[in-house]
Amino acid sequence: MAIGGTRLDTPSAVGDEGRPRGASLTVVAVVVVAILAAAGYLVGRPLAFTTFGLFVGLTSAGMALLSRDRLQPKVLGHLLFLPAAVVLAALVGASGLVALASPAVAMLVAGALVAMFGVAAGWNDAFDRPTVTTTLVQSGLSYLFFLVWLIVLAFVAGLGLLGWELAGSLARGAGPVAAFFGLFELLGVAAPCLYVAVRALPTVELAPAHRRSTARARYGRLKSALLRVTLVAWGAVILGLVGLAAGVGQALLSPVGGPITLLAQVTAIPLLAVAALALLAAVLAWAVRRTTAGFESLSTRTVGAAVAAVCYSLALFVVAPALLRLGYVGATAILVVPVLPLLVYVGLVAVLLGFYTGVLPGRAATSAVVAAGLVAMGLGGALYGFPSLFVFAAVAGGLVVWDVGTFGLGVTAELGHLPETRRLELYHGVVAVGVGLMGIAGLTVLDLARRSVGSAVGSPTTMGIAVLGVVLVAIGLRG
Repeated sequence: MAIGGTRLDTPSAVGDEGRPRGASLTVVAVVVVAILAAAGYLVGRPLAFTTFGLFVGLTSAGMALLSRDRLQPKVLGHLLFLPAAVVLAALVGASGLVALASPAVAMLVAGALVAMFGVAAGWNDAFDRPTVTTTLVQSGLSYLFFLVWLIVLAFVAGLGLLGWELAGSLARGAGPVAAFFGLFELLGVAAPCLYVAVRALPTVELAPAHRRSTARARYGRLKSALLRVTLVAWGAVILGLVGLAAGVGQALLSPVGGPITLLAQVTAIPLLAVAALALLAAVLAWAVRRTTAGFESLSTRTVGAAVAAVCYSLALFVVAPALLRLGYVGATAILVVPVLPLLVYVGLVAVLLGFYTGVLPGRAATSAVVAAGLVAMGLGGALYGFPSLFVFAAVAGGLVVWDVGTFGLGVTAELGHLPETRRLELYHGVVAVGVGLMGIAGLTVLDLARRSVGSAVGSPTTMGIAVLGVVLVAIGLRG
């Protein structure tokens, strides 16, 4: 059947149990949206529990794309998954803090997030053990690269600021000793940077074929000269330090102090610019080589994680000045953001443990997650004081989505995704929803009868706990 939007899974024909058929998932999504809208209406904000639906969808889409083999989808998967998952982790962490004061609100928020994630993961086929394992390994690798890039960028930024201050001081006119050391230190940095750029740039390959041997010899001599300049520059720095330690440095530099100071004033900023441009050219040449070359599966995973880590680091460096202007709040955010991914990985490990221990069913994990989220919302609504009708509707909705989702999986396993089965799925979905509505109506009538006789037994909280117990028994009986 036709499915609106871009599909992130790649289903085959008969026997593909990747995800339920589209009509079944549509019924599940409609039930979830109805419960979320009802909860939002009861708290006075109809969109309160769907506000973070975008981040849930991005997280699920990122998990699906991380399972692809090509480099571009992997990089996009990294950029979608981790930022969105960090936002959700922050929300879950805030819910945990709220739970200390209001467990009901925390259960409502957590249940809504879990239910929405189950629906999105069901559409994308992004919630099984191989997908979660791939996400954990690849995103964890990008996080490690992110930490490394943070250190590298901090070092480069510090070195750049130091070099700028040094070049500015020399250009403004420094003493003979400072000019001597500053000049040779800049020369000792610029020469190896040029050496790296000469090795990285494909200058010999771009030369005409009949002149490549000459170009290769010429660039070989250039690289040797750059190495010798590097050794001479740092050797001069070392000799200068020895002369200062011996107390004769000032005397030796006094005859040539004027020319050295003038030379440092003229060449300081150009040497710094040459070093920076050479490093930039070398990095760009390496990036072009890697992106235009073919990748094996292992190198694709590594390069994708490295590229994503660079994007994370640059984004943090771009946002950091704006955050620092916020004072202590911004500084705290800068320190906390790199730590939040650990909460994401703890959650992924917990999910994997659920798969390995059998708590999460391998085939029907998405249906189970959606059902658990709706049941949690029902229990949270009971604790919050929502009407009993919402409690019954949320729990019955959990049972309906479990039944419809598992039926859609059965259809997929027997027929695949190619045959037209919309009528069969819609018929089962309508029957399941009808049975759920009848159950809600019956429970509501019983609740009204209880209220009419003024019974003190059966408050929304106790009725929610009782309904949860019935659900657990039903799941146990189903096996």
